[in-house]
Amino acid sequence: MNKKLNIRIKIKPLVFSIISGLLAAASFPKINLFFLIWIAFIPLIYAVRNEKPKESFFYGLIAGIVFFACSMYWLAPMLEFNLGSIILALISSMILWFYLALYWGIWALSLNWFSKFFNNSIITAAALSCLWVLLEYVRTYLLTGLPWVLAGYSQYEFREIIQIAEWTGIYGVSFLILFCNFLFYFGLTKIKNRKNFFIAGILLIFSVSIFGAFRLDKFKFFGDEIYKAVIIQPSIDQYKKWDADYRNEIRTELELFAFRAGEKEADIVLWPESVVPSLLSADRQSYPLENALSEYAGGLNIIGALFRDQDGKDFNAVLSFMDGSKIYLQIHKKNHLVPFGEYVPFRKVLAPFFGVLNQMGDLERGNDKEIFRYKSLYIGTLICSENFYPDIARDFVLNGAKVLTNHTNDAWFFKTAAPHQHFIMNVFRAIETRKTILISANSGVSGAVEASGKIIYASAVFEAGIIPISFIQNDYKTFYVKYGDVFVLVCGIIFAICLLFVLIASRGFLVLPKKK
Repeated sequence: MNKKLNIRIKIKPLVFSIISGLLAAASFPKINLFFLIWIAFIPLIYAVRNEKPKESFFYGLIAGIVFFACSMYWLAPMLEFNLGSIILALISSMILWFYLALYWGIWALSLNWFSKFFNNSIITAAALSCLWVLLEYVRTYLLTGLPWVLAGYSQYEFREIIQIAEWTGIYGVSFLILFCNFLFYFGLTKIKNRKNFFIAGILLIFSVSIFGAFRLDKFKFFGDEIYKAVIIQPSIDQYKKWDADYRNEIRTELELFAFRAGEKEADIVLWPESVVPSLLSADRQSYPLENALSEYAGGLNIIGALFRDQDGKDFNAVLSFMDGSKIYLQIHKKNHLVPFGEYVPFRKVLAPFFGVLNQMGDLERGNDKEIFRYKSLYIGTLICSENFYPDIARDFVLNGAKVLTNHTNDAWFFKTAAPHQHFIMNVFRAIETRKTILISANSGVSGAVEASGKIIYASAVFEAGIIPISFIQNDYKTFYVKYGDVFVLVCGIIFAICLLFVLIASRGFLVLPKKK
């Protein structure tokens, strides 16, 4: 009888953990049920609060594996394309899902530990919400960073609530989500005044939304002068891009896009990451294809290409060209490289197990924040995954950028949720900096996000075309641009204080009220 009881007790938290992972995953593109994440963590909180520490970690790990396997399922087909083996792709995907799920396991273990010492529900909610922020911040930057599907990104359509990112960055939205999950959880338990917790959660969301509505209205089409841009989405097949047999075909396609762009008489024309089918070298005296594209399209053309400098080092870069300029005018070399896509980390260790790594070359990391200037425009250019990292966007704005662009490929993601998950990160970079962001992706999603975080236009994936956009630049400097991740620092201080009390209490030097 006891054995059956034990099995039943273990199955229940396991099921609850799986439910949390599924609810959280369904909050992100393509499913987009963003409201689910406001209750997604309740089953996991219920599952781990009264378990033993090892079991709590296990249930958190399971929830994390379910979440990342469902929300980042696209890792498998993407890695298969790069590695050429479905087996290697599945092994690599599972390793990444497991690594990311460790953050959930650590959070669940900490929740269990804190719950044993703090009877004060608000302290537990605040401490664990702060810890979640710290874990997301670590995940953003540790080991080159992998900040996909942070909790706050699920709210890109809830524009009123995400306006707080102007001060807190994406992490403030994540904090609010976790904190409200705790309030709703406590509202469902049998503790004293439990209805007050539920009401507090609703009022908190309502209050932040009302405040956000005013900020949203202020930054709609915010700026002083209207400009015209044309965004190119050529949708070139990935397997053709570096095949010499298709080089002339691609050149012809790009020239046709340039002719069509020229009819729009835009100030700037944006092309995707590595769109030209050849490597550009610094020692060349002219660039015939790029010159032709800029001549046909008119205006300032910002073109993605692989670039070899005078020292023979290769970079992922964007370069600007104008009609009549034989060489590029300005260049930005990508500051943050994607592991296993642009360079191979731990090559000597991994190559014996993944032989395909020996066939992959490494790109060099740039360190500039070059602002592209044209007429009265000041443009900061983010290349592909640089829009993952708020500090890179901040640096461009601090250097004088009044509008931001994002040039990416995304074709290797195929028709999965990944291009959409990548695109929505621009919503938060726009709010954090209060700058319009124009996005040119080879296969989509291309479009534009205004300073309010409103998506002006978002293309379908793998549909070739040109997108004319009117936009406004501005020189407004937000709190986040000026001071960065102060909110994360505050979360760190709050969590450290709570952790200190728990450590002291666990040593018997301080008696805290026991949980009833």
